[in-house]
Amino acid sequence: MATRRGEPVLPEMTDEQRAAALERAQLARRTRAEIKALLQTGSLTFADVLDRAAEDDLVAGTRVKAIVGAMPGMGKITTIRLLEEIGIAENRTLRGMTPRQTKELLERFS
Repeated sequence: MATRRGEPVLPEMTDEQRAAALERAQLARRTRAEIKALLQTGSLTFADVLDRAAEDDLVAGTRVKAIVGAMPGMGKITTIRLLEEIGIAENRTLRGMTPRQTKELLERFS
């Protein structure tokens, strides 16, 4: 595989590996979409999502911005302002939040 200098070299994958990776990616997207839909309807709370994240790596890898943005009453601008106020980077995942950040979001959405 010829590459230009500085470009990452992707590993060679078999068709089976490629299919398995595609399946994992689809499962992750479905799981995240399901959680966001449940949050929007109020069927799931922020605390429930954190409980799931403790047990499920797919949920733990979800960006905080996506979860907060799915909460009822939270638009794009309000979400960004809240994350800035608490000191959470836009690319932070649920797994990567500090205890203080977690506590502040739990208080906000309780």
